[in-house]
Amino acid sequence: MVPSSQECLIEYMKSREGYHLFIYPLEGRVLHEIMGALCAWRISQLTSITFSIAMNDYGFELLSDQEIPIEEALEAGLFSPDGLHEDIMHSINQTEMANSRFREVATVSGLIFQGYPGKAIKSKHLQASTSLLFKVFQQYEPDSLLLQQAYNEVLNYEIEGDRLRKALERLDTKHIVLTRPNRFTPFCFPIMVDRLRERLTSEKLVDRIAKMKVQLEKHIPD
Repeated sequence: MVPSSQECLIEYMKSREGYHLFIYPLEGRVLHEIMGALCAWRISQLTSITFSIAMNDYGFELLSDQEIPIEEALEAGLFSPDGLHEDIMHSINQTEMANSRFREVATVSGLIFQGYPGKAIKSKHLQASTSLLFKVFQQYEPDSLLLQQAYNEVLNYEIEGDRLRKALERLDTKHIVLTRPNRFTPFCFPIMVDRLRERLTSEKLVDRIAKMKVQLEKHIPD
């Protein structure tokens, strides 16, 4: 299925990894990262579920070990711009973007000690410290001004709140085409590669990609 300019393609399928939901808004990688988190948050309000998220310039993937109620989510307004700010605030804190912005805010505020002149603390130690503080603030002081500043900077500078709202408004007016392929498609293949790049260890990525290509090409007609 190749969507037209007035359609949004969604592919839903099952594999040994779990249940895959691929959505193709065609809005760029940065927006897809936060849109993936937003959709994951909204679906999680319908049922208790955990996702991993991957994305590229064309779309994003939500992967779960249990069935994803996509039809119910679409009926409930999965792409609706209504209540966007509140939902974004809930979903942003699950993304690396918020953690990265908090690192900068905490450093500027003096919360993070970077070391003495000539004896700077190693970057990986600073990252570990700020990640720990980020989680502590999330759990015990969610109203912290430092945390809220990080969220606001993500919304205003990294994902451009107005741009996200306009993208959702466009998406909400498109005809949703939900397909259930019995195998992975050329659309979802690059997104899966991005996800595998982050977690493959013992098996080389190029070897895994080669296997996936062979499986995919077996089912592509001449």
